[in-house]
Amino acid sequence: MTTALNPRYRPPSRDDLSNKLIPAWYSVEKQNVMQELAQINKAAITCDGWTSVAQDHYLTVTVHYTSHGHIKQKVLNTKAVYESQTGLVVADEINSILVEFSLNAKVVAATVDNASNMDVALKTLKFLKVGCFAHTLNLAAQKVYSISAVTKWCAKLRAVVVWLKRSTMAKTILQEKQRLLDLPGHNVILDVRTRWNSLFLMVERFLEQYPAIQAASLDQRLRKPMEKDRLERLTDDDFQKAEEFVNIMKLLYTSTLCVSSERSPTCGQILPILTKLEVHFKLAEEDTPFTSAVKEKVWGDLKKRYQDEDIQNFLQEATLMDPRFLCVLLLMPGTGWRKQQLAVQQNRYFKLILAIQFI
Repeated sequence: MTTALNPRYRPPSRDDLSNKLIPAWYSVEKQNVMQELAQINKAAITCDGWTSVAQDHYLTVTVHYTSHGHIKQKVLNTKAVYESQTGLVVADEINSILVEFSLNAKVVAATVDNASNMDVALKTLKFLKVGCFAHTLNLAAQKVYSISAVTKWCAKLRAVVVWLKRSTMAKTILQEKQRLLDLPGHNVILDVRTRWNSLFLMVERFLEQYPAIQAASLDQRLRKPMEKDRLERLTDDDFQKAEEFVNIMKLLYTSTLCVSSERSPTCGQILPILTKLEVHFKLAEEDTPFTSAVKEKVWGDLKKRYQDEDIQNFLQEATLMDPRFLCVLLLMPGTGWRKQQLAVQQNRYFKLILAIQFI
């Protein structure tokens, strides 16, 4: 293409790109970032370790800060790691990146996953740890796998989903029934335990396609293959459990989407969401044993999170300073004198906002 556009142009070689042009560009961009970071007083960081397909381990550190009224974030480094990832090793790696950008004295909080080595690393660095809320919600959602009634019911649904995805004839007949019943032409979804919300999405799609799935299973072309594979037929009880499960877990799924944002602050959302989830997962007299078991497992895990006093104070401040949650903490029990102190800060903050609005 470049030859057609300009025959005289000679693109740089791979060696020039790798060893000269990209390093020079990186050096310029790094200096620009360091100059911008030198102007800020406080920052937060997120850290995460991950493993590539080639089984190489990497650590990524991202800084989050405000500049001229805008939220900004920069990936400081994605560093290859060749040592065992103990807490002390991770602490040294994070600190070396922060020192390189002169940020080690400006960090007020760090968001990480719930791995034990990250706990040790942040305690060593004396950073306030704010556990990744989306990851925390996912861990709570995965607790339902330990309920025997849910496990058996899910296995039944999963077997049907796997069979429908594996059989070409079943897929064709399912599409045929979708058209006849005027249902969306969606494929069934198979849950993957390590993938966030996948169980909820599988059950939600099962609910949507239940009439088509039942019609397909009664079709003469599929009855014999299903009997041959000893596939259990789905019943109205399975459908009722699916409805209950979706009604319970939908709020958890929505909460995960709310806090999985890169363009807006999410720390102030944690306490309001936890308060709403506490009400949602409260046991009621009309709950079936299936519903009660799910509620107890999920909220039993969530209620143990973010109980540290420093974390509570930090999250209260974040909520009160967030215009989306005016006076939310005033309705929360147990916040005590700290609540009144923060209310004063909130009052000053919103007076400033009103003054800016009328300029």
